Amino acid sequence: MPFVQISMARGKSPEYLEAVSQAVHDALVAELSMKPGDRFQIIEQHDPGELRFNRDFRGGPRSDDWIVFTITHGIDRSEPAKRRFYKTLVRLLQESPGVRPADVFVKMTVTPPENFSFADGVIGTDTAAAEALDAAAKISGTRSAYTQTELANAVTALLERSDRSPILPMLRDDVVLKVPTTLPYGGEFTGPTAFDGFFARFGRSDVWESFAISLDEIIESDKHLIARLTNNGVLKASGKTVVFQNLWLFEVTDGKLAHVQLYADTAAAQNPAG
Repeated sequence: MPFVQISMARGKSPEYLEAVSQAVHDALVAELSMKPGDRFQIIEQHDPGELRFNRDFRGGPRSDDWIVFTITHGIDRSEPAKRRFYKTLVRLLQESPGVRPADVFVKMTVTPPENFSFADGVIGTDTAAAEALDAAAKISGTRSAYTQTELANAVTALLERSDRSPILPMLRDDVVLKVPTTLPYGGEFTGPTAFDGFFARFGRSDVWESFAISLDEIIESDKHLIARLTNNGVLKASGKTVVFQNLWLFEVTDGKLAHVQLYADTAAAQNPAG
C-alpha cells in the first residue's frame, strides 16, 4: 500500500489539489501495480519560507510551484518500473493541473508490512496474510502450502471469531484432530470434514449454557503453532460461571496443518454441578 505525502506552496485551488492527487494515484496504479481502491494521501500546503530548496541542483530551474511527493511503499519495485512511474507522473501532472516537470520532486521509501497498521491495531503482516487467503479462496486448488503468518491468521479467525473458512484449505486430507475423551465433546476426528463438523458445534454441547473464548496469544515455531486461550463458560446444570485456560497445538507439515490437539482443563467441564 503506497502512502503518499504531497507538499506544496499554500494557495492552490481545490481543483488544483484534486488534479495533483489524481495524477499521482493514476501513475501508481498504471506503473507500480497499486490497487485502484488503495488511495491514502496527505496533502500539505506551506507558507512562504517553509519550503526551502535549491533552484538548480540536479535539475531545474525550479519555480515557486515546486511540489514534493514522498511515497512510502511496503513492496520494493524494480528500477524499470520506477523509471516508468516517474515519467508517467510528470506527464500526467503537466497535462493537469499544469505542473512543470522541473518542479516535480519524488522521494520513494520502502518499509516492511510489519511497520504498517491500517486499522484496529492489526499489524500489517496479518492484514496482508488475510488478503492473500481471501484471494486464494476464490481460486480453488491454487495453494499447496501456506506461510506461518497465514496459518496463524487462520487459527486466529477460527478461535477468535469462529470463522472456519480460512483454515479449511490449509488442512491436509489426513489431518487428525484430538480432543480429550474426558470432555463431553471429546474424541479423535480425521479429515477436513470431521474437523469442520467439530468446530461447527464447538462450545454448543449439553454442558454449556454459553461459552466464550479469548485468544491470549499465538506462539509460532517452524513446525508448530500454539494457541493459548482463556475460556469463560456458563454451566447449564448449575448456572455457575467458570473461567479456565486451554491450549491448542497445531502441527505444521509441508506448509499445511497435519495434526491438531487440545490440551484442556477437563475438570471444568467434568463437573456440571460446578
